[in-house]
Amino acid sequence: MLSRSLVLGAVLLLALTACDKQDEDPAAANVPPLAVEQQSAASAGGACILWDYGFIKDTIGVTFDVAASDQVDDVSTCVVQTSAGDYPDLMLSVVESTKASPEQFLDDLKPSKATTVKGLGRAAYRLNGAATAGHGPSIEVGWLSEAKQLQTLRFTFDKKASAAAVSAMNPKLIALAKAMNTTDG
Repeated sequence: MLSRSLVLGAVLLLALTACDKQDEDPAAANVPPLAVEQQSAASAGGACILWDYGFIKDTIGVTFDVAASDQVDDVSTCVVQTSAGDYPDLMLSVVESTKASPEQFLDDLKPSKATTVKGLGRAAYRLNGAATAGHGPSIEVGWLSEAKQLQTLRFTFDKKASAAAVSAMNPKLIALAKAMNTTDG
């Protein structure tokens, strides 16, 4: 069983690599903003194939228009942002399969300060993170899907986010996770 820090480290590395790869692409740098907005999130590949900008907006009420993804071994990621800035952003990571039981997931992968979420996958948690010098607060929802995948959503606010905005986003992010929960069938 992979430790939580190893999984989160891999997810962070993949997310950062995905953003760096998009920034390094000279062709993407020459695409006018209107052309980028016409692309779908799914066109970025990786875990982005599970997303559509309209689906995200309808579910959590935030409009994104830039997506980047990566895949290393059985871990696939997607990060969506606005073309106006780095935050807010929304990250999804998917570990293709795991043998972890719901008990192992909650014992080994649920952060100590996280709360258990009922009604999402086989086991799930939610963790609110504090703002840092670089960005506002964050909300992370992680779950063991019915299809035995490890999935994590993390929404990171910009520095100006209010406590009310964070509170309002919690149920929306859980609703997004429930809408994305993969099943065996």
